[in-house]
This record gives sequence, C-alpha cells and structure tokens, in this order.
Amino acid sequence: MNLPPLSSDVRQELVALTAGVEGWLTVEEGELLYRLARACTGEGVIVEIGSFKGKSTIWLARGSLAGARTRVVAIDPHTGSTEHRHDGAPVWTYDEFLANLHRAGVEEVVRPVVATSAEAAAHFDQLVELLFIDGDHRYEMVRQDFELWFPKLMEGGYLLMHDTIRWAGPRRVARESIYRSRNFRHVGFVHSITFGQKVAENTPADRWRNRYLLLLHTVYDRLSYVPVPPAIKRVAKAIFARLQA
Repeated sequence: MNLPPLSSDVRQELVALTAGVEGWLTVEEGELLYRLARACTGEGVIVEIGSFKGKSTIWLARGSLAGARTRVVAIDPHTGSTEHRHDGAPVWTYDEFLANLHRAGVEEVVRPVVATSAEAAAHFDQLVELLFIDGDHRYEMVRQDFELWFPKLMEGGYLLMHDTIRWAGPRRVARESIYRSRNFRHVGFVHSITFGQKVAENTPADRWRNRYLLLLHTVYDRLSYVPVPPAIKRVAKAIFARLQA
C-alpha cells in the first residue's frame, strides 16, 4: 500500500480536533483512516461499524473531504457497548456524536445510521469502498459483522478491523479471515488496526506475505502486554512498521 503521508499541518490540526473526543483511536490509526478515506474514488461509500462519539468518524470524514468527498455511513445504535454501560444500562451517545461532527465541520459527508450492524446491513444495498469494523468486540459479533458486510465490499476496496491487538474477538476474526484468507492482499497492521485489500483471489506470494504479517502481528500482540516507557513504544512501532515494508 503506497499512500501519500499527511502533511504536518493537517496532522496537527486533526490531532487537536480529535483530542477532546472520547475514544480509543491512536493518532497513527487515525492517520491510516484518513489516508485510505482520502484515496477513495467515490465508486462506493465508506462504512463505519461502531462510531461511538465520532473520533474515528472525524478522521475518515476529513480524509474524504480531502479526496473525492466519498459519503461516510456511520452505523451505531448509540447505546454504548457492554464495557461502557454501568449496571447494564444503555448509554446514549448520539447527541455528543453529532456535536463532535459539527465541531469538526464534517457533517456534510457523514450519514449517521442509528441502528445495529445487522439492522443496517439488512437494508443496505450500496457498494462499499472502505469498511471499518469497530463494533461489539465479542467474537461471535465481530464474526457476524464480517460476514454481513464483507460481501458488500467491492473488489479493490479495503477492510479495516480495529482492536485486533489484545482483544480476543477482533484478533481471532482478523487472523481467520484476513491474514489466512485468499481474498486479501496488501495486508498489514497499524497498532491495533489490521487492514487488507479485497481481491477475488490473492497470489501465492500474497499468501506467503500474509502469513509473515500474521507472525509479526502475533509478536506485536504479545509484546503489547510488556510495560515499557513511551519512548521505547514509539521505537518499537517504527520497527514493526519498517518490517512490513
């Protein structure tokens, strides 16, 4: 994957813009979303499964605005995931989500869909050019998201899956359905996001590289449990990025 980097000005602007938005997206992950959204042609739409309060939505939408202004369909029931709920009570996040989009100036390219992934998929008939899965992290739910939305992803489009480091559900689906799949090339990871480009069938060379990336991902995942100073973390991330080149 050869995408132009962000300029330092754009990066600083987006870091400042999203700093106050609650969420668990790193700057490096946000940059990946921005670059891939910017590269979209508009032949299909961008779909985000799990928006929470809009941190990742803003990165995607700003990338879209810098490119072909591809529509970002942001799907979330806005009742909070299980880890956000106290005593099982739903947490309404939609109002804050809309306020964050307004503050970022991205409302014109975002279409919010207040629904579960399954509810939205049942009525969705558009081609998807970029798919970002970051919904319920339980294995059976991540598997369902993949099976519902992967067929809608156009050939040549990119799938991204968040929290494939440390989280057992997304990690397992990524390993089963991206790294070991014959339907992905240009596979890689940026911190906890695993990504790949959909193809009808990848080549033997692609499959060899995907297995190599799976090994790197496994090592990176295990090392993520080791407490180290932030400076060493930054160096480690740079090394793993270089090993994927």
